Amino acid sequence: MARKANYEEKINAIEEKISKKQDEIKALKAQLSEIKAKKAQDDYKELTEYMTANNLSAAEVLARING
Repeated sequence: MARKANYEEKINAIEEKISKKQDEIKALKAQLSEIKAKKAQDDYKELTEYMTANNLSAAEVLARING
């Protein structure tokens, strides 16, 4: 007679793997969000430093961008 597969055990093992991967994805998304926030801060700082160094207002910068 053929051996009966233990489906519950296999299902539980796969569900556990899925759960671990979901936790990994959640952690990676948090890291991504943190890095994007830091990049935005650095970009803003660079822009304000440029504006200060060149004595430009926000309106002047926008006027140059929009040409």
